[in-house]
Amino acid sequence: MTNDSRPTISREEERLLVERLKAGDMAALDALWRAYADVVFATVVFPTIPVRDQAEEVLQNTFVKAFERIGGYTFDAQRGILPWLKTIARNLATDIYRKSQRTERFCTGYGNHLETTGAVPLRPDEAVIEGQEAVVMRARVRAVLDSGKLNERYLAALRMRLWDELDREICAEEMGIKLGTFDVLFHRAIKRFKTVYTEMYEDS
Repeated sequence: MTNDSRPTISREEERLLVERLKAGDMAALDALWRAYADVVFATVVFPTIPVRDQAEEVLQNTFVKAFERIGGYTFDAQRGILPWLKTIARNLATDIYRKSQRTERFCTGYGNHLETTGAVPLRPDEAVIEGQEAVVMRARVRAVLDSGKLNERYLAALRMRLWDELDREICAEEMGIKLGTFDVLFHRAIKRFKTVYTEMYEDS
């Protein structure tokens, strides 16, 4: 973060900043950033997402969202604007955290779904390499799922079975189809996922 010394601004200064923001004054957004970026980062964003690059991106998006939504914000002289900024930051950070958790569960579930034989304990150096590869794998999985190349039914089947780890019977019920139909759909979803993954990452 930049700006180690956060200035203290009065409620009146905050009110004037809000008015300027509603008028589209970008300089007011910079003033709001200098006043509260550090405290929002330290108290909300980084404790939720302790990965600095991701946390700083969430912080930037917090102030962008604040500027976009300022038209619907009513300034409260008692509370000030900081609680509102923290709420925006908390929601953005929570969304990112949940998405990363779902991706992690998907990768685990997908790996468990594949048949493995002859597994032996990894050497320490192999474990480090595998950990690095897992980071790449998670990013690639997210890219495949967001690519638009899997239809909604395939995505729903993968999400429920691998992310949410629901039983097959519950998945079928949620989708309004028979169990056998779901099994076929899930099998096809896995095949489609593998095909798209291979198309996007032929070197994998």
